Amino acid sequence: MTSLAQPKRNQEMRLAKNQLAGAVLDLYRPPTAAPLWKNPGWRPGRQSAASRERIAFARPRSTEVPAKPAEAPCSHPTDQLKALFPAKDFITGHGFQIAHCAACGLNVTTPQPGVIEMADYYPHGYYGDSTERRFPKLVESMQQALYGRRVRQVESLRGGTPGRVLDVGCGRGVLLQEFRRAGWDVQGTELSDQAAVYARDVLKLPVEIGSLESIGFPASHFDAITLWHVLEHVADPHALLMEANRILKPGGVLLISVPNFGGCEARLFKDKWFHLDVPRHVTHLTKSRLQGVLAATGFQDRRWSGFAPEYDAFSFVQSCLNRCGLCHNLLYNLLRGKQAKVIAGERTPRWQVLASVLLGAAFGVLSLPVTFCAGLVGSAGTMTVLGVKRAETTARSKSLWEVISSWALKRSAQT
Repeated sequence: MTSLAQPKRNQEMRLAKNQLAGAVLDLYRPPTAAPLWKNPGWRPGRQSAASRERIAFARPRSTEVPAKPAEAPCSHPTDQLKALFPAKDFITGHGFQIAHCAACGLNVTTPQPGVIEMADYYPHGYYGDSTERRFPKLVESMQQALYGRRVRQVESLRGGTPGRVLDVGCGRGVLLQEFRRAGWDVQGTELSDQAAVYARDVLKLPVEIGSLESIGFPASHFDAITLWHVLEHVADPHALLMEANRILKPGGVLLISVPNFGGCEARLFKDKWFHLDVPRHVTHLTKSRLQGVLAATGFQDRRWSGFAPEYDAFSFVQSCLNRCGLCHNLLYNLLRGKQAKVIAGERTPRWQVLASVLLGAAFGVLSLPVTFCAGLVGSAGTMTVLGVKRAETTARSKSLWEVISSWALKRSAQT
């Protein structure tokens, strides 16, 4: 009886394995519906003929079809959304809701404007002017010094040597410039020519226009990729990180920084929080959720930090001023250059300007110990993570890794 029962048990085990493998493939099978790249948080832009000519020989072209994300982006069905609190765009005054999606576990802005509609939420001054500073010299000098430190952090995970780096959503190119000064071969991307004009024309950096998937960099092409305050603008972080994994070399470094929706600032100030920035920020990440997405897309997180002084201290100050009932983000607008103002309309009353400056100075002193302590416990206004792409696995261990990754993603969705 034992000899007959054994083959039957083996058959049942093989059947169970096949069913599990089928379930995993269903999770990771590319969808048939349309485009997986959904990035409404950036202004769309069409690459000009001149731009194409400038970059025609800037990098090798990939002959392969870019890898598609493992699963379709969540459409955030209404019956799966739990409203958290209402919020307004400080530029247009339009109303939105911050909601938690039970289907995917993300905290999102709803309704999310389409790509064309989103362009209206980026006024002309948002990107600044190539002929002047976007912020005061002191602020930009501090930012430059801190970016240099982050370049060294990336290098520390590579044994101290430079390589080839891609900055996704490079903006004015300040971080990319620091990589170039350290001897890196640099490349940036942006979604519009307007957003890239300073990096291209002033800093002379190579910047390609388009979404990461549509550009189609070669597989395993970069030694490091940076996503510096980019993921919050993306409707489907999973899809973006899957493409980043494809074009990053095994063991390559990934640098990410995002607002911390699970931090004490976000919980305390809610719709008055400076980093909420609806509807430009469409996804609001917590540490546990970001960890789950990183694991599910083939990355291993190595270092976490709650310190980003150029973001955290001012975020605390402006959030306090917003909570006091002053014009939303007024101090932020005052500090921007003449051609970089984002709040238009009627002239702001002088008492509001005076109150923002005086109270801002007081809150500024308070912000230093508060943000330092919050950063120590990982509960500040932003969070930064350094990770690496996992090395290639064997076929057998790869199946197990996919199951574990899927479980990690679903687990984080519940937290």
